[in-house]
Amino acid sequence: MFTPYERKQLRLIEEWFEQDDPVLARTLRTGPIRKPSPVPQVLATSVAVALAVLGIVTSTFVLIFAAAVAAIVAGCLVTSRRDKTR
Repeated sequence: MFTPYERKQLRLIEEWFEQDDPVLARTLRTGPIRKPSPVPQVLATSVAVALAVLGIVTSTFVLIFAAAVAAIVAGCLVTSRRDKTR
């Protein structure tokens, strides 16, 4: 498919990438980066909202506390996902 000269030039470019930016070279070798799934984030947010509404309606401290914990987990998931997509 490629001539020997083209293969040599491609190998030189590959070596240049390896020396200049090894992270980029590794990424190019492994393929595209998959985006993290938004499902856990949506699920945690939904649970936090449901627990908060239920806790406020029933005036139960345990449910409100559980909603706060779920909201913290959802916030961590949002932050983690945001860091991975940049």
